[in-house]
Amino acid sequence: MKTAPAFKSLRRLALLVGGAVLAGGLGAPLAALAADNWPSRPVVIVSPYPPGGTNDTVARAVADRLQQIFGQPFVVENRPGASGIVGTTSVIRAAADGYTLLSANNGALIVQSVVKSPSPYDPARDLTAIAKFAEAPNFIGVSAALPVNNVAELIALAKRDPGKLNYGSSGSGSFGNFSGELFKVSTGIDIVHVPFRGSAAAVTDLAAGRIDAMFDPLVVPQAGGGKVKVLASLTHKRTAGQPDIPTVKEAGGPDFELKGWFGLFAPKGLPKEVLDKLAAASEKIAADPEVKALLTRAGLEPTLTGPAAFADLVGKDLVRYADIKQRAKIEHVE
Repeated sequence: MKTAPAFKSLRRLALLVGGAVLAGGLGAPLAALAADNWPSRPVVIVSPYPPGGTNDTVARAVADRLQQIFGQPFVVENRPGASGIVGTTSVIRAAADGYTLLSANNGALIVQSVVKSPSPYDPARDLTAIAKFAEAPNFIGVSAALPVNNVAELIALAKRDPGKLNYGSSGSGSFGNFSGELFKVSTGIDIVHVPFRGSAAAVTDLAAGRIDAMFDPLVVPQAGGGKVKVLASLTHKRTAGQPDIPTVKEAGGPDFELKGWFGLFAPKGLPKEVLDKLAAASEKIAADPEVKALLTRAGLEPTLTGPAAFADLVGKDLVRYADIKQRAKIEHVE
């Protein structure tokens, strides 16, 4: 017996309506149940840099404490490449279910999104900010052979011979490059940028007297050898870890600040229930004396910023770094 076309159409419509009811009626409760039960399996925290660096140190400290708090494995996976872009992009493309997180810094997120052409992502749009755990103060270091002992003398020397002095960084478009260019436009001096392949190579040449200056945290441990002079911190206040080093303003320069930061993120669309759990856990982690000590030993300043304020910081940093790039005429990096 053949089914009438009209009956077939009605049956098809009924199936479609029924499916929509099931999807609307059960989909939301199931998603909410999954969020309530999070984490029910291992969680991956992506670090977009190789093992052993500062970002990796922060990621593993956070992962260890999250595992203790939630009783599920939190596994750090290093996915390096393209100055942090490879690992960051992998998290942006992951499901927003709380089982793939990102431990990253403003170098990978802010700087790379501003200097790359085309921009690989927009961290304010593509990621959910969970917590900022630490800041990394930056410092001005000069070769011991340079005849200056404070920022005022460095500025005066640079103004006497425009274009003669130089500074090194870990590469074009790096955090050190932005720091140096901001210093230049803030002081009205002309010093030449020398990009290296990594901060370690640059600070080696600084200690050897082959370059004149650097804007990098690595200059601090070099000062003990007598071949590098640390002139100031790029901060409004003296840092807790290096209280004897004056600020730029105290050393005779303009009052400005440019710090690195390290935080935890998730793909955009993370359920509120999961975000709330991670935010509460982040408060416990930030209050842990062992975590504070570990971050301090890594040259960082422990400080907690929650989801809303952290998201606001990311948005403001994007605007600020884009402004620095435009004012300093920092070129796009392909």
